[in-house]
Amino acid sequence: MTPTIAPATEAPTKDYRAPLRFWHWGSALLISAQLATILFQKVIVNSRSAVPEFQQALSKDNIVLTTQQARSLTHIISERIWEWHIYIGLALVGFWLLRVVLELRGPSDMRFSARLLAVARRYRLAPPAEKGTAGKILFSTSTYALFYAFLAVMCLTGLILTYHNEVALFDKLEHTAEEIHNVTMWLIIGFFVVHVVGVVWAELTKDHGLISRMVGGEAPKAS
Repeated sequence: MTPTIAPATEAPTKDYRAPLRFWHWGSALLISAQLATILFQKVIVNSRSAVPEFQQALSKDNIVLTTQQARSLTHIISERIWEWHIYIGLALVGFWLLRVVLELRGPSDMRFSARLLAVARRYRLAPPAEKGTAGKILFSTSTYALFYAFLAVMCLTGLILTYHNEVALFDKLEHTAEEIHNVTMWLIIGFFVVHVVGVVWAELTKDHGLISRMVGGEAPKAS
């Protein structure tokens, strides 16, 4: 007889307790803010478009800016945006460390590694009729492992770029770290898109109330 595992709550595939909800929404806010600074930097404060706009706007008040002067203005704004990017990035590193602490020191049933192993075991021991559903859960859970890896790489490379002038080793790694940082940014954006689409799809189809649980926690069970 093939052994199976009951859908026990010992290591749930989703965890809606306060510490993880705080980490989830805090990280989402910080990453969104980081992406917003990139958007401002690449689109709104792009010197190719911003310089002529500065010159045109000030010309209405009879102020003539040379191209170099206008570029200096965009540079000042750009530096300020990058300062915010660094501050937000350091806060994100703090949240990443909080997740590491929760993983290492938190209750065993709150650890992602425990949930992932439990889901993998369910898939391995599931009967053929339930293999498909178990495989979907395993795939969904595994994508979070990729996200945690992307976030770790993003934080590490961000620290290298932030402190490359202070640490000799970081200075040698600056160019490589910048390339990896940029690629990882796109991977995280991709995860965000897939994650949001998946959550909305689940909310509208088979998991009504998912978003509410992610915000307010698990609803109390009726006695």
